[in-house]
Amino acid sequence: MKVGITGASGFLGGALVAEGKRRGWTVVAFSRRPATAAEGIDETRSLADPGAVDLGGLDALVHLAGEPVSGLWTQARKRRIRDSRVDLTRGLVEAIAAMERERRPATLVSASALGYYGDRDDEPLDEESDPGFGFLAGVCRDWEAASAKAAKLGVRVVQPRIGLVLGREGFLKRVRPIFRLGLGGRLGQGRQWMSWIHVDDLARLLAECVENRSVRGPVNAVAPHPVTNREFTAVYARVLRRIAWLPVPAFNLALLPGGMGRLFLDSQRAEPVAMRAFGFEWAYPVLEDALRAVENGS
Repeated sequence: MKVGITGASGFLGGALVAEGKRRGWTVVAFSRRPATAAEGIDETRSLADPGAVDLGGLDALVHLAGEPVSGLWTQARKRRIRDSRVDLTRGLVEAIAAMERERRPATLVSASALGYYGDRDDEPLDEESDPGFGFLAGVCRDWEAASAKAAKLGVRVVQPRIGLVLGREGFLKRVRPIFRLGLGGRLGQGRQWMSWIHVDDLARLLAECVENRSVRGPVNAVAPHPVTNREFTAVYARVLRRIAWLPVPAFNLALLPGGMGRLFLDSQRAEPVAMRAFGFEWAYPVLEDALRAVENGS
């Protein structure tokens, strides 16, 4: 199977490349600045003009590229977050539309995020739940709408709504030094739900979305046991053998520019109903096991 991946050099992309190679994929990486193929990548192609990108010969395309949502949410940064997701996805779908029907990739797995649901308190959220409100929810709605247009071209479209990804990079890389100093603590009251997934499980889940032709539409890409922020804080502190005694008041987070505080305070209790139905098995369904695996280097 020949699979194209945008964002292949990133934290998640690298994990998917490794998983794909274990499955015997030929991996084509798409980048705005193509370079010498990295480990596991068989070919690189340009993404400089998404509407004219070369998708020839691909069985599937996994679209993971996008501006990181971390960092201060200035107006310019929010535009980049939106444009790098919505406009880039539109361009890729236009490139698919420009191809002869028999040459189009059979599958498009286009990432989305749990931000789609907005702030939902304790409400259990499955793939049929309504979208929420706010900046990230709006970005995710438009992002998914852009990728969904590929279905009209005869392409199977899967939209994994990705939760908090646990690995050596990403979120834990940023908070690990704080917790190791014993300065970790809950955010606000700590009642907001965090839906998480170990990076290796996410790579396998994405690969399943590529290979299982029955999977289509939105998929909650999370582990089966979400936790509150208070629970997450206590478990991570225990794994690191540290105390976590310094909460961050919600008022302080609300002062972050551009509404960025919602990243830390919004509550999403997502249930992976679709992947359960397909019999997907998580290697790390429990938070403490996932965090210990990360900290032990596995």
